Amino acid sequence: MSDLMQARTVMAKKLNVMVRKIEGVTAFVLTGNDEYTPDEIYFVVAAADASAVSKVFADLDFLIRQFLRPIDIQKNESDGKAVTNYVFDNGLKAQVIVCGETNLPSFNWWVPYMDKNGAAMSCYPPAARKTSDPTTERPAYDNDFDDAPVSVSSPAKPVRETVQETDSEQPEKEMWNYFYGKVNVAKHAISGGSVIYACETIGELRTLLIKLICEANGITEDYLHSIDLLPENHRAALMKTYPSKPENGPMISALAAELSIFEELMKRASR
Repeated sequence: MSDLMQARTVMAKKLNVMVRKIEGVTAFVLTGNDEYTPDEIYFVVAAADASAVSKVFADLDFLIRQFLRPIDIQKNESDGKAVTNYVFDNGLKAQVIVCGETNLPSFNWWVPYMDKNGAAMSCYPPAARKTSDPTTERPAYDNDFDDAPVSVSSPAKPVRETVQETDSEQPEKEMWNYFYGKVNVAKHAISGGSVIYACETIGELRTLLIKLICEANGITEDYLHSIDLLPENHRAALMKTYPSKPENGPMISALAAELSIFEELMKRASR
């Protein structure tokens, strides 16, 4: 798998976790028109209540800016849709469309990650539905997917492959769910002025990171007493998770530092 295809996979996983933590989101779909452009990826995020589109967009845009770190952002609104194009330093260009359930944009293929009310199922044709991202490096095959290699998600063996992938990724998904859930709690506490609650939540995340760092270095107990015995780079990274002041900016920076450490730990664990 190329770096771009890996980046697509990782982004879809992260956004899938993010949108589930945002109140009001009822559908999340990976979409596209061309199956041979790995550097371009499209997502549709829908809310049952069209009036919630602005809030959903604001929450999701915050998470993307803070934790995915795009290098360029262009947003426009039309026909009740908030369309944002993000560019990342790995070459990936992501378009995220936030809209109401009755206003989904048209695409040639779609992969449903969440469809609570069946809006995507009603909008997009069943024949265009894919079980996974169909994007490839180049159009190497002219025949149907039935004639393509198994790596292109051939329908010949879908059940066994899907179960194996789900089983292997479940612990990671649970950890991401927990971590993003806590990050979202802290973010809303900060924006709502609940400074002490936010600081305590940031502290909970830091305690978890200390445990994960220690275990990654072979330490399985007495984490708080052991963390200062580990290499300086670990301690230096953790020091950035302490807000310099109980104010919005410093607390947001601390959250971003915590997620950066978490991402690196999860990346190393998956190698």
